[in-house]
Amino acid sequence: MTGWLRRRWRLVVVRGESMAPTLRDGDRLVVRVGRRPAVGDLVVFRARDVVPDADLAWMVKSVHRLEPDGAVTVRGDNTHSQDSRHFGVVPREAILGVARGRR
Repeated sequence: MTGWLRRRWRLVVVRGESMAPTLRDGDRLVVRVGRRPAVGDLVVFRARDVVPDADLAWMVKSVHRLEPDGAVTVRGDNTHSQDSRHFGVVPREAILGVARGRR
């Protein structure tokens, strides 16, 4: 049972202020792995897949638009956030999952 749970759900800790005021540094998110995002969802994705020189392994952003191929356009809540306006769309393969709650 534990292995199944780990494949379906992950706990992710937010680092940085790009999603403030919605999320703050240190917030913990419960992420549903493999879930397809919808507009408005918070998605967690591999940072290096969209920003090759990123210091972070993962990024959390809000889905702004869905593309026909499953990619998403994302936006940060903070006005100084790095998001799809800077690095383009996030490919479907880079998305870990959708945040379903906070702990």
